[in-house]
Amino acid sequence: MIGGEESGGISFKKHILEGDGPIMGLLLVEMIAKAGKTLHGMVDELLADVGPAFYERTDLRLSRPVAKKEMTDFLTRQTPAEIGGEKVAEVSQRDGVKYIMADDSWLLIRPSGTEPVLRVYAEGRTQAMVKSLLGYGEQVAESVV
Repeated sequence: MIGGEESGGISFKKHILEGDGPIMGLLLVEMIAKAGKTLHGMVDELLADVGPAFYERTDLRLSRPVAKKEMTDFLTRQTPAEIGGEKVAEVSQRDGVKYIMADDSWLLIRPSGTEPVLRVYAEGRTQAMVKSLLGYGEQVAESVV
């Protein structure tokens, strides 16, 4: 098992329980050395293969804490037919609620377990789609308060 995080850390099963940034850096150096290419070149190849992806995250402050189960139930009941002109194709409740669009763009909304904050993550094929997804997350936050 391996997992990465947006702050640049990487975690391995049966290794350090927290994200390990220096190991991630060393793995990147190894990849560059073995491939004989620049990191920029490898990213360009990846994007040519899978297409563009844009990502943003925002933390929306709430006036009161929200229980995760209640928020998950609410978001699932209120699943929109579409966001940003894309049909919602799937809903996952693995960690909060994740709306997955027909074009593989997605929006994840989940309350923080430690503070009155709604965490909103979005990935889309265009920056405009990411803005639409985040905008929907902000509407949800306003309706909860």
